[in-house]
Amino acid sequence: MPKIAWNNNLKLVISDVDETIAGLYTDASPGMVHELESILNKGISIFLVSGQGVSNIHSRITSHIKPRLRNRVAIGHCSGAEVWGFDKEGNLLDKPFYSMYDMPDSMKKEWRKATAQLVSEFSLRAFPVMPIPDFMKISKEDPFAIMLEDRGPQITFEVVNGHDIPGPKARELEEKVPGISKTKDLRVHIARRAEELFSSKGIPVTPRLAGVFAIDFAIKGISKATAVRYVTDHSDSIFGIPKESLNEISMEVWGDKFSLRKGGTDSHILEALPKGVRAITFRKENPSEFPSGCNIAVWDGKKHLHEGLLEFLKASH
Repeated sequence: MPKIAWNNNLKLVISDVDETIAGLYTDASPGMVHELESILNKGISIFLVSGQGVSNIHSRITSHIKPRLRNRVAIGHCSGAEVWGFDKEGNLLDKPFYSMYDMPDSMKKEWRKATAQLVSEFSLRAFPVMPIPDFMKISKEDPFAIMLEDRGPQITFEVVNGHDIPGPKARELEEKVPGISKTKDLRVHIARRAEELFSSKGIPVTPRLAGVFAIDFAIKGISKATAVRYVTDHSDSIFGIPKESLNEISMEVWGDKFSLRKGGTDSHILEALPKGVRAITFRKENPSEFPSGCNIAVWDGKKHLHEGLLEFLKASH
C-alpha cells in the first residue's frame, strides 16, 4: 500500500493540470471527474493553475464537473497571467479576478510578428494543438514540426520531437542549428533567439522551457506563484475560505514537475506558500533536484502522472 496518506485537514488544493489531472490536450477521465466532484462535495476548494489557457482547461476539466460545484473551483491560466472563477450557476465569470495582460494592442501585434519570425527563421512547421499520439502520426518525428497555440496572455510552442534529440540525429541537424549537437534540445536555441528578438523590440515577454517539451512565451514578472499568492490572499471572496484558516496543514499542492533540472514549473507554486505545505509529485522525480526546504513527496503508488493522482484519490476513501 502507498505510504502517502490523505490529508483530512484540507481546505484548498492547488493543482497543476497537464499530466496531473489529465493527459496533455485530452479530457479528464470520468473517474477523475468523479473524484474531483467528491472532493468538492466535502467542501474542499480546488485551484487549477497551468500554462494552458482558460478555455482549454474549462473544456477539458471543469466543464465536466457538475455546475453546482464549479464555484468551488478557480483557474489560474497562462502561467499566472489571469485568475478566473465561476458563478453559482457554474458559468465562467464575465471577467477574471485579475489580469496581467494589459499591454497595448500595438505591443501585442509586435509580439505576434516576433513569434512568426521565429517560426520562419527556424523553418518550423506549425500545427494546431491536438492529442500527442495524433501529432506523432502527422509530424513523422520531424524535430521542426511543432504545435503552436496563441492563448492570449501566452503563446506556446510544443516542440514534441525536438526536445531530447538522440546524438546521431542532433549531429545531422548541426548545420541547420549550430550547437544543437551539444544541447540536443531545439527549444534552447529557439528560446535564445526569442530572448534577443523580444528584447530588441521592447516586448515584455520571456521564453520559458515548460512541461516536458514546451516553450511558453509568457509575460515577464509573472509565474504560477503570482496566481497562487492572489488566490490565497483573496480566498474568502473567491471560495468563502477565511484567509487566516489557510496554513501548512489546510493546503496541499499536486503536480508533476518540481525538478529544477527540468524547469520546475510546479515548484513556483511553492514559492507563494508556507514551507511546510505538502506537495505531491505524481512523476518519478529525483528528490535531490527539488528546491531546498520544501515538503515534496514523490507518489509511491503503482501508477504515475494523472493515473497516479487517480490512484491516490481512490485510496483516500
